[in-house]
Amino acid sequence: MTQRLLHKNPSHHFLILLLLVTITLVLLAACKTASSEVKPSETVAPEEDKAKPGQDDDMIGTDMDEDYDHDTALREFTPNNGAVVLITAPADKVQFKVGDPVPVIITTTDFPIGEAGNHWHIYLDGSPTMVMGGSTYVLQNLTPGQHEIEVFLSNGDHQDLEQGDKVTIMVEE
Repeated sequence: MTQRLLHKNPSHHFLILLLLVTITLVLLAACKTASSEVKPSETVAPEEDKAKPGQDDDMIGTDMDEDYDHDTALREFTPNNGAVVLITAPADKVQFKVGDPVPVIITTTDFPIGEAGNHWHIYLDGSPTMVMGGSTYVLQNLTPGQHEIEVFLSNGDHQDLEQGDKVTIMVEE
């Protein structure tokens, strides 16, 4: 009977799609209102102990120098074994104004973030930040000048995969 109704009245397709989109937006809004405690980081906005707008709890980064005693000179690498990470935003050589948020968005292949401790690391000018999940992290309060953003996938033992991705951005006053 449902199939006959849908075929007789195509507007039902639109109504069902509208209902699904509305439910999805309500669920996303509910997720985005949650907040979580994080350690202060130079790359985090002034309200450092809460999730930033547009970031879910699982996208909150932690300064690894303080929390995980990661020395970038002593980093351990492991083979990618087919895993790939690409920075989809920001684009290489893009310019931002001082005070602009800089969303870092990644895509991954053959590396499920969140499974078995899988996460990713952002290195802003060599300084590491760990991102526990999701595919987006927002850098804020960047100083004027050129900045290098590198991302590496990392396993549950905090070993970065050998091949990551990087872009260079410019922040102007």
